[in-house]
Amino acid sequence: MNPHDFLASNSLLSERVRLSIMATVAAADEPMDFNALLAALDLSKGNLSSHMRKLEDAGLVEVRKGFVGRKPRTVYVCTELGRTELRSYLEGLEALLKAAL
Repeated sequence: MNPHDFLASNSLLSERVRLSIMATVAAADEPMDFNALLAALDLSKGNLSSHMRKLEDAGLVEVRKGFVGRKPRTVYVCTELGRTELRSYLEGLEALLKAAL
């Protein structure tokens, strides 16, 4: 696979912020809180929300909203499709890099 085809077929995860979000959420043992993601990735609220919406629309993450006491709480979980897509992206990237060496 050439670099252009790789990037075209993986445009959602080729963006570094979304890849970082997916890696963080996929590695978490439990649902990731919005504020924990903000802190871990050093993003603005708007930036994180925008990227999470794209990942949710693609079915890569599941959004769960609820309350803790009277405070709203949003958490994110990596879906099976998200894990599959992330694994596929990483395998493709590894193959692309090995071919370049």
